[in-house]
Amino acid sequence: MKLPSHHRILIIDDNPAIHEDFRKILDPAGAEIAEQLTADEAVIFGTAPSPTHHFAFQIDSAFQGHEGLEKVRAAALAGLPYAVAFVDVRMPPGWDGVETISHLWREFPDLQIVLCTAYSDYSWEEIAKVVTHTDQVLVLKKPFDNIEVLQMAHALSKKWDLTQIAHRQHAELDALVSQRTAELRAANAQLTHEIAEHVRLDAELRQAQKMEAVGRLAAGVAHDFNNILTVILGNASLHLHSSQLETKVRHSLDQITKAAERASGLTGQLLAYSRKQIIQRRPLSLNATIEQTIAMLRRVIGEPIAIVLHLAPDLSPVFADPSNLDQVIMNLALNARDAMTGGGTLTFTTSHFELDEATAALHPELHARRFLCLAVKDTGHGMDAATIGQIFEPFFTTKDPGKGTGMGLATVYGIVRQHEGWIEVDGLPGRGTTFRVFLPLSVEKLAAPAAVVPRTLPISEPPPRSTILVVEDEDLLREFVCKALERLGYRTRAAADGHKAL
Repeated sequence: MKLPSHHRILIIDDNPAIHEDFRKILDPAGAEIAEQLTADEAVIFGTAPSPTHHFAFQIDSAFQGHEGLEKVRAAALAGLPYAVAFVDVRMPPGWDGVETISHLWREFPDLQIVLCTAYSDYSWEEIAKVVTHTDQVLVLKKPFDNIEVLQMAHALSKKWDLTQIAHRQHAELDALVSQRTAELRAANAQLTHEIAEHVRLDAELRQAQKMEAVGRLAAGVAHDFNNILTVILGNASLHLHSSQLETKVRHSLDQITKAAERASGLTGQLLAYSRKQIIQRRPLSLNATIEQTIAMLRRVIGEPIAIVLHLAPDLSPVFADPSNLDQVIMNLALNARDAMTGGGTLTFTTSHFELDEATAALHPELHARRFLCLAVKDTGHGMDAATIGQIFEPFFTTKDPGKGTGMGLATVYGIVRQHEGWIEVDGLPGRGTTFRVFLPLSVEKLAAPAAVVPRTLPISEPPPRSTILVVEDEDLLREFVCKALERLGYRTRAAADGHKAL
């Protein structure tokens, strides 16, 4: 740490002769006097320095306390501060020495002070009452000794140097502490972010595992339930073809058929949610599909709800199953309608979407990079975070009993996932809800619409002695299939499993 090679000393005294005396003692020309300090400096510095070890001083003069304060201020602003000030006690008509010291230390507490006083001036006890930092002031009695003046100048200059070194080291330490504190805050913020990200990913993983488990359960339930429904619908259908049924029995069978068909539709939704339904994907125009579906839904949605379309032009085809895409649009539209009981605005928006690294990290199962986004926004009552976390679960609904099965959004979720896309939801209570569906682009272009050719299914009699092998592990279903085939004229053989069939 570099310190000034010349230490500046200010003499504040109203007597010009005193200034000349200080200059003779402290000026470099007074080196012969400095040689006399060898023994005394050994006590102050710890070693006996050579004459070249002594400080070189620059002497300035001020004849009143006010002038001294102004010079100290100017020197500090110029970056050339004074190290020591010799201040006379008696300086009429202005401030006396004690008052001058108080003003100097109020602004420059590091300045070292030598108070020059005669025996008839203040006592030390009186000085100490006014000058609080007595450890920074020495008293030089008049008439003063030359060697004593040099000793004080050297000692206080050295003390001023050490004070500046301490200040700089303290400032460097503060800067280092501030830098380290900022680094620790940044590290803590990064750690907090990583913990929050880990918690979010862990919650998403648990949700995905739960949805997958529910999907497997739904698929199993749908399969077994479909077998039962097939038996119910099949037997009801066989009896309904009889011309000898009583009216009451026929009505009952009709009711059974309708209920079973509704149940069959529910199992179809379960299969859609569990991604087990058979789909036939092909290039489709998302804009055209939206317009066709909305045209059918306008009466169902109702006049109090305004429908707004913001469909991007020149939209690439999407790779999807037509009936599934219709179902997604219809379910989202009807869900939005139910959220706007007092009317509102339903907005459909389409756009292209390029999968970035951050989004890809959230959906590692995705293979495509380019998608179409369908946003369905309503101005309804909105949803809180807890509701958003459950809306895609089967049979979860916020509607009153009897007004919803809780399968609409679950079906949408399953269809989108089976199409290798994903769905996002934004909503706040009282602020409406926005669903965003992302579906992969088609690598093929749209095919020209095919001409509609009416077709009829030929009705043929079964060939004579035709036998059909029926393999089914469900007893009731196996029995029904055999019965239905036999009524058509076939002979049947039944087996409950593959080994028996072979």
